[in-house]
Amino acid sequence: MGWLFGVGIVFIALLWSATWLRRRAIRAYLLASGAQTTAVSSVYQRGRRTPRIAVHYRDNSGTEHFAVKSLVSAGDSELLKKPAAVLYHPKRTGRSDYVLIGFGKRPQRWFSVEFAPLPKVGTGSD
Repeated sequence: MGWLFGVGIVFIALLWSATWLRRRAIRAYLLASGAQTTAVSSVYQRGRRTPRIAVHYRDNSGTEHFAVKSLVSAGDSELLKKPAAVLYHPKRTGRSDYVLIGFGKRPQRWFSVEFAPLPKVGTGSD
């Protein structure tokens, strides 16, 4: 029975490493040849939970997207003061794992995003 537990641990480790390698490959591809555009950043209110940074941008085909920075960090208020840039895969504009956001004229750090529905006009997140 102990061998079954060991096989389960090895299987979980393999899944974790495969996911990590895939995310790393996507990030490397986007940094090398992804399409870049500018975005408008704002605070995204989520009820009583901690607010996050949201960016509103258009891709090359003219479709509007509203993406939210995945992780909340202590320096988010400083990031809002900088211009936002979005890197995305031109053929996979609807997939959040192929989108990265950075802040500043030449972003040094890129963050993963989650897509959110476009906010209604006048709700505070626009």
